[in-house]
Amino acid sequence: MSFKDNLKKKILIHRLSKLVAPTIGSPRHPRKVDKESMRRLLALSPFVMEKQRDLELYFRGGEPEVREILVLDNELPLYGNTSLDDVALRRSPELKEMLSIRNIIKILDDSDILICRGEDTLRYVRDRALELLDLHFEEKDIEEIATDGVQALAAGDVDAVVETLDLFVDLLAYVPMPETGLANGYIMYGKPHREEDGKKTFGPLIMYNSTTNTVKLLKANVSPAESAERDLIRDVALGEVEPDEEGHSVFRFLKEEVLKNYKACH
Repeated sequence: MSFKDNLKKKILIHRLSKLVAPTIGSPRHPRKVDKESMRRLLALSPFVMEKQRDLELYFRGGEPEVREILVLDNELPLYGNTSLDDVALRRSPELKEMLSIRNIIKILDDSDILICRGEDTLRYVRDRALELLDLHFEEKDIEEIATDGVQALAAGDVDAVVETLDLFVDLLAYVPMPETGLANGYIMYGKPHREEDGKKTFGPLIMYNSTTNTVKLLKANVSPAESAERDLIRDVALGEVEPDEEGHSVFRFLKEEVLKNYKACH
């Protein structure tokens, strides 16, 4: 699998995790887990699905008696050093099984096999999914992503432009611009900074309007909390002030930023 495909998977893993996280409740405040997003996340992980009784179980590990087993329900419990049959007994016991004192103890207390539940389980699955990805890259991999962006922009392929920008946003650890700084239908991402006075700024700042298929970039650090800097962002978005980069050159700039950061770390 190519570096680009692995990077797209990484982004998808994080997005699915963010969809599931707010749907996880607690014993005192139960919620209905987003099972469909959790299924998609599990499909990207080493866990394998198996139905037992009325349970949807996911396991990993080769030895039947020492597996990690996740139950896809609203609690998201994750068990370890156990078997599918044991988890089925504890989570969905049959009447005849409840006649055994030993089984009753197992049903009432799963602490002997419980690893975690809820958000801890979600993080565990996310991390196991990320471990499967090879995210090492060479210069040609970044060049390919930039070229894809240039070609998508020229073709007016909005989805492909957004995908390419998403890849660079992840590579450069940019974050979404707060709504107070947005203007003229642009989505914006920037590198976050914390100034000495505590003010949060963003720069460089990517700006993309999917309606007009226009991509621009500001190199300066700007703060959405400052009216003059909000005006600058708005003026660039409206075309009243020239951006530092626009069109194809934005992708070339982002490519060089990634390679510069990569070389600085090696």
